[in-house]
Amino acid sequence: MVDASNAFNALNRKAALSNMDHTCPEFHQYLTNTYGLPSRLFVTDGEHHEILLSREGTTQGDSAAMGMYACSLMPFVNTLRVYDKVITIFYADDGTGAGRLDKVSEWWGRVKSDGPSFGYYPDPGKSWLVVKPGLEQQAKDLFPDVNVTSIGHRYLGSFIGTEEGTADYLKEMALKWKSDIETISEFAYTDPQLAYSAYTMGVSKEWSFVLRTTAGISNLLEEVEETITTKLLPAITGQPYIDDITRKTMALPARYGGLGIENPVTMADLENANSVAATAELVKAITEKKTEFVPDQEMDKVTKAAIRKLKQDLYKSLHETIRGQLSESARRNFDLISEKNSSAYLTCLPIQQLNFNLNRQEFQDALSIRYNLPIVGEARPTNCACDELNTVEHALSCKKGGYVALRHNRVRDYIAAELTRVCDGTEIEPSLLPTNGRDLPEGTITEDNARLDISARGFWNTMDKAMFDVRAFNAHAPSNCNQTIPLTYAKHETQKKIAYLHRVREIEGGFFSPLVISTTGGLAKEFTKVVKHIAELKAKKSGNRHGDCIRYIRLRLSFSMVRSVTLSIRGFRGKKTETTSDDLWNMRVCQ
Repeated sequence: MVDASNAFNALNRKAALSNMDHTCPEFHQYLTNTYGLPSRLFVTDGEHHEILLSREGTTQGDSAAMGMYACSLMPFVNTLRVYDKVITIFYADDGTGAGRLDKVSEWWGRVKSDGPSFGYYPDPGKSWLVVKPGLEQQAKDLFPDVNVTSIGHRYLGSFIGTEEGTADYLKEMALKWKSDIETISEFAYTDPQLAYSAYTMGVSKEWSFVLRTTAGISNLLEEVEETITTKLLPAITGQPYIDDITRKTMALPARYGGLGIENPVTMADLENANSVAATAELVKAITEKKTEFVPDQEMDKVTKAAIRKLKQDLYKSLHETIRGQLSESARRNFDLISEKNSSAYLTCLPIQQLNFNLNRQEFQDALSIRYNLPIVGEARPTNCACDELNTVEHALSCKKGGYVALRHNRVRDYIAAELTRVCDGTEIEPSLLPTNGRDLPEGTITEDNARLDISARGFWNTMDKAMFDVRAFNAHAPSNCNQTIPLTYAKHETQKKIAYLHRVREIEGGFFSPLVISTTGGLAKEFTKVVKHIAELKAKKSGNRHGDCIRYIRLRLSFSMVRSVTLSIRGFRGKKTETTSDDLWNMRVCQ
């Protein structure tokens, strides 16, 4: 395993650009434009600065640097292929030769002699030779300047060597991973949402490569999983203890009702098997010493589709297994949080400028409601201001304090704001035209002062009026628990249509769409269609991708619902105290 000294900076730039003209002509012109003349580097002490001209190597941070280095090194790599008894593999500056000792010795001599002319300076002190036990002395005689081992050595983030060497390496890495998890856990007590994002999108990826490239290591990751269960998850959720069924649930992807905090022990073998399947074609080309490799794109698509299906089948199986172990009420909640859009707030970065960040209490309350865990943090009154028991279910339905209306208004105002950007004449709470005694179906609202939540022109068709009415319902209310979730959405849509559809069609001459959303963030069919069409109009007008637009709208709706729900269970519902003249006088004195 060969490592080069100062590889990217030592690359012969002139030779590299010349080589690129032959190895990758499509890339050559771009690199000539960026590297054809020396780059200016500024060295400063804060007051004075000097300019250095960079004439060699690639520029640090350049996204094209890796491709340039790899392609420009290909002529050198090709010179090594004359050693047909040695398998040659290069990944940037990390080169590997595999074969009999005498043949590898000749190969190593060529690397040292020819490499510098291409800007590749092998460093024997950082290079390692892995041999079978009993061949150490022979190897040292042939490679006096290289580190020799029969145990193995780290290579590209994984390990090549004996089972004992692999185990020792993974134990060492597991200690580091545990330390990283403990650090994230400490930070989670202050900002659990940021810690959760840092773990799922950063720290957990540290061992992903090892899982994919190293077989039979699941038992070596048990301590990592223990740290996740006993330290990370309690810190993120605010709970003192996470039981087994909750841990299994949280290991599922967010779209299946989990948190995406996978159990590395259970995923290790699957990730390795998937990696072996995905790279089989490349491995075959390497072992057959092919000088060119053109992947079969159709076969690649089939393989990737099979891997995705395998993982989805596993997640579905785990989902159904967990679901079967839950009580009826917990099973319904599990189905609700597994709906599309119910987990959107868990799948994005907590960007404050976009208002995608939740404070500690909001995030932990949202997780507690999501998994039927006790509400933690500041104590809540035992009884509501209406004298009912102050359960989460009651808090989401009680109209005292105006939190039900607030939940409705947040959704209404956001959708109206989006419609304003893509439609003309958007209004909030527009008055409906009087019916003038027109005969309308039973159940239709016929009062002259009736209003809907939103109206806009040019939404479905040019100049046509589209009208919308929002309903944000408590999915856990007793009136909604006696039927399936799809029927619950359909019931609320039907109620809105009975009340307004015919009046809007026949009197207003427009289109009517009920916007039904649950407290868990799920959307009914009509609302889903509206969101997709808003995203389509927004994409055309802004030039952004349709998928990005629809994801943004869903995220905004998700965060609106999370904030209004957590506010409902924490908000004040007592009587408002009237301010007396004495109070006003005291405030003026304080000022």
